[in-house]
Amino acid sequence: MIIGRCSRRLLTAAVACAASLGALAPDSVASHNTFSLVSTGSTGGNGALPTQFVGASADGTRVFTRTRESLTSSDTDSRFDLYEHAGGVTSQLSIGPAGGSSDFHDVRFGGASTDGTRVFFETGEPLVSSDTDDCDPLDPLPNGCTDVYERAGASTTLVSPDLVGGGTDSGARFRDASQDGARVLIRTRAPLVAGDTDDATDLYERSGGTTTLISTGSPGGNGAFDVYNGDMSADGSRVLFVTSEQLAVSDSDSAADVYERSGGATTQVSTGPAGGNGAFEARFRAASRDGSRVFFETEEALVASDNDTSQDVYERSGGATTLVSTGPAGGNGAFEGLFNGASEGGTKVFFQTDESLTASDTDSALDIYERSGGATTLISTGPSGGNGPFDALFQGVSPDGSRIVFSTAESMVGADTDGRLDLYQRSGDATTLLSTGPSGGNGPYDAFFSGMSRDGQRVFFETAEQLAGGDTDAFSDVYERAGGTTTRLSAGPGGGGNDAFIAVFLGTSEDGSRVFFSSAEKLVSSDTDNFSDVYVASIASAYARPAGATPTKVSLVPAYKQCEAAGANRTHGPPPLGGGASDPSCNPPVQASDHLTVGTPDSNSLFVQSLGFASFVALVGDPGTPADEADLRLQLSITDIRRKSDLSDYAGELQANVSVRITDKYNGSVPSDPGVVSDLSFPFTVPCATTSNLNSGSTCAVTTTADTLVPGAIREGARAIWQLGQVEVYDGGADGDVDTAPNTLFARQGLFIP
Repeated sequence: MIIGRCSRRLLTAAVACAASLGALAPDSVASHNTFSLVSTGSTGGNGALPTQFVGASADGTRVFTRTRESLTSSDTDSRFDLYEHAGGVTSQLSIGPAGGSSDFHDVRFGGASTDGTRVFFETGEPLVSSDTDDCDPLDPLPNGCTDVYERAGASTTLVSPDLVGGGTDSGARFRDASQDGARVLIRTRAPLVAGDTDDATDLYERSGGTTTLISTGSPGGNGAFDVYNGDMSADGSRVLFVTSEQLAVSDSDSAADVYERSGGATTQVSTGPAGGNGAFEARFRAASRDGSRVFFETEEALVASDNDTSQDVYERSGGATTLVSTGPAGGNGAFEGLFNGASEGGTKVFFQTDESLTASDTDSALDIYERSGGATTLISTGPSGGNGPFDALFQGVSPDGSRIVFSTAESMVGADTDGRLDLYQRSGDATTLLSTGPSGGNGPYDAFFSGMSRDGQRVFFETAEQLAGGDTDAFSDVYERAGGTTTRLSAGPGGGGNDAFIAVFLGTSEDGSRVFFSSAEKLVSSDTDNFSDVYVASIASAYARPAGATPTKVSLVPAYKQCEAAGANRTHGPPPLGGGASDPSCNPPVQASDHLTVGTPDSNSLFVQSLGFASFVALVGDPGTPADEADLRLQLSITDIRRKSDLSDYAGELQANVSVRITDKYNGSVPSDPGVVSDLSFPFTVPCATTSNLNSGSTCAVTTTADTLVPGAIREGARAIWQLGQVEVYDGGADGDVDTAPNTLFARQGLFIP
């Protein structure tokens, strides 16, 4: 799924393209109590330039913005560039080994994989050496020699390469991509493969370094006909597009038709047992997630039950064509049927029409209907209305089709007493007013749908009406309706958001826990400009934690190898600590380190003076200062360390390492978003110094901090739990340098029992 671009491939609200749809626990209605500025970076964010939100990953942890302002040092031009904000860090995406700072080329966001790790964009600037087309630097987007690029990790790849040769400058545009970003669909006039010999616009797929022509078929593909649309199924196996060219033997007219390309075959979609070759255009509208159900509109009668000349909605599935915009009380009047959306699987289809298709619809206004299992149901109705002279407008639907949001000025429930545009949700046989709140809902203000969570339990909208406490201005704000509660999201951490600025909804994570909006108002202290910025309102949930768990100190002992051969040398003592003959022991004991030892050979000598420990101490920051003083102090010390070969003082280095599992409030796109980080190693170097004491070897010791080793590892105000694994210490090898291999285990945490 491509988040942040208006794709009708997924059957959700076409009018709510900025909102991604995802899962949420039914009882999770926590308020968005954390606010963070997204449109900022290490070198900017407060200049006299606005920032545009263009998309986000499905979970909202990766946010993509577009601005002329230089937010990082890598951006040295004054053109539009593409940025990613993730984990509190802003990175420039529109950059490559051959460019990224041209003063002549803007960048346009295309889309991203669902997880946001693969980002696609367009630019006329050559970012890699293989981009050699003849680009006019004074010809900005969308004309000229625009190419499609992918940014993944720190790599930039040209997606629209000129494989035929000649350096074409026809321009390429991103159209769609599979959910994982492995398959990319581009639209261009340039012939990217030898089989494309026309000058018309064609569709190509780029996958695994291979470019494939999509807009072709057995009887044609090189005529003077452009291709429109271009939408992929979630896995990229099916591509749907529109063209007037005859790409299948079943198409004998010169009108636009809908086609599917799958498995190397091209099939006409906009056809039926009663027609498909008349002088009527067919318009692609959407497809199910897997692409098996395709929905389109046409005035042509494709089935016998359609005997009017008005536009109707059709479905093509499994080689069969079905009329959607029909019902028990009508379907052939002089009324258009308009596709609205559908469930993710395509089994529930929603459309609108002025025609009365059921007996319960007695007005001549625009209504919303659902078609499912051969039955047609009126959606835009309620206990107090549904048949007045008011149009109803479809806004969104959950992927399972169980929750539908629509808007109308008609009063559908008793609580709606104004004559303004309100938002309603229909679920089952119940209609619920959404655009209301504890402080209002019936004033002279319209409410506009913005988006919804995947399960439809969180609905977001904009209105200038003051619906919740704390909203004292007359300007549009972003609100959420969830669990029967209305919350203002465009407020800011201090309850601000009441200056003379409007707030605009931009998008949401699938579960609705992260909501993005823009405002020129300064909602956080770090925002010092008066230009539009991108903010995120998030739910800061709690997690289990102890009242205190610092410091932690462990003793270090020499590491010994385990006996590997059964029956080797000797057997250990009897149970419970030994297994008798079944548990062999090594004689003599063998240290794990190939190079180091401590003290002298064991004879209970007083001259063995090795003491070792590692400690971890939390350093609490001072919230009263702007600086981040919070840190974690790490200390390690081992005495009487000698070379194994001659028992001389060891003057090299050791390397300590501890495995760490961090649960903290510094995940995703906001500093107070709790989560668990995958297990990671936390190594640090320990220098060793010889001593003047003839009876003691070297002392290896270090005192450092987590932020010194990994800047930003500890964030003030972002509570963290570090689950520590085994502390291990490695020698520096024969050369004493921990940076060169091989190095072997020398000590680990443990006990000595005298």
